[in-house]
Amino acid sequence: MTDDLTNTQIALLCDIGEYDLSTLTADNRHDVERLLHEGYAAATQDHPASPLQLTAKGIAFLGARGAGLNEA
Repeated sequence: MTDDLTNTQIALLCDIGEYDLSTLTADNRHDVERLLHEGYAAATQDHPASPLQLTAKGIAFLGARGAGLNEA
């Protein structure tokens, strides 16, 4: 596993809890699969708005890079 995520993957992480998976392109689908496989995000059934959520690894990754998350 590596922390060399693309800008697109980092943007997906920032929006992961609000992302509509039905709008994924083939490239974005590959990016989301990588985020899931490498443990930055996980599937959830507890949040009706999104089937994905950040993991502790995803939160730490974004925090280390100063990426802000909407916590409202």
